[in-house]
Amino acid sequence: MRFQKILLPVDLSAKHGPALEVAAQLASRDAGEVILLHVIELIPGLEVEEEKHFYGRLEKLAAAHLEKLGEILKPKKVRHRAQIILGNRGAETVRFARENGIDLIVVTSPPVDPDHLAAGWASLSYKIGLAATCPVLLVK
Repeated sequence: MRFQKILLPVDLSAKHGPALEVAAQLASRDAGEVILLHVIELIPGLEVEEEKHFYGRLEKLAAAHLEKLGEILKPKKVRHRAQIILGNRGAETVRFARENGIDLIVVTSPPVDPDHLAAGWASLSYKIGLAATCPVLLVK
């Protein structure tokens, strides 16, 4: 299977290194592209129009973080681009993938404790895996 458009949803943490590496390897294998996606979660009651300054600061932080991730991909000669959107992280990730013809979503997945399986199933990565219409690779 060829993966030309690989979506890597990320938050602002530093935990996405392994998923970024996997996405880069898959993209370079098939001359594909990695789309770095950050979804800014909307806060109920805090409307974008009313709090442009607040959401604008979050957007600037996200842009800087995505730029750093892009800098990791440059020496690997992996085509990439960054995308920032507002909304519910899970729903917007799945919608973005569907509307943009994504071939694969690579997500960072938390380890699941075998003694507490139910806790791991509530993670965002597993929700994306269940709801996405394209293949999803969980990287632990």
